[in-house]
Amino acid sequence: MTLKKILSNLSGDKKKTVIVILGIAGILLIFVSELIHSEGSQAPPEQPPDTDQPMTVESYRKQLEDELERIVSAIDGTGNVQILITMDSTIEDVYAVEKNIDEKASKSGEEGSADSEGEYKEENRYVIIKNKDGSETTILQKQVMPRIRGVLIVCDGGGSQVTKEKVTKAVSSVLNISSGKVFVTD
Repeated sequence: MTLKKILSNLSGDKKKTVIVILGIAGILLIFVSELIHSEGSQAPPEQPPDTDQPMTVESYRKQLEDELERIVSAIDGTGNVQILITMDSTIEDVYAVEKNIDEKASKSGEEGSADSEGEYKEENRYVIIKNKDGSETTILQKQVMPRIRGVLIVCDGGGSQVTKEKVTKAVSSVLNISSGKVFVTD
């Protein structure tokens, strides 16, 4: 069908015409948004960390410092930026656990007695799976990252009260820590 035939079929019915126009407008918006998105992202996306390599406190700290350095250096008036983050502890691995609770009757064995108390015994065992090669592995449920103890930011504009406030607010909100744990200097 040619465009003239389509338009001539739609000219009699206003509802069909509106639906077709809205559909075309929607398709155009999708194409335009793709063009805008691809132009705006000039830097290649960051590669996710290699999942075969376990995350260490050092790699986690370095990743946070690099990301913060990129963010803080974009703040007006900061200039050259160096960041140091201190951590409270290490990364904690949490493995899948199977809980068995064994409820027992009262010590005296008499039901309904006033001094009877129910007892229970709780037993936790790691969930273990067998691999194809016959080896056994526990299931890592999650990793709890260490708490951030403090952040030191050295930047060219760190002497300015306005810059200090901007940087402190940005870092404390990004890391979800109190502003008292962030120190900015030049």
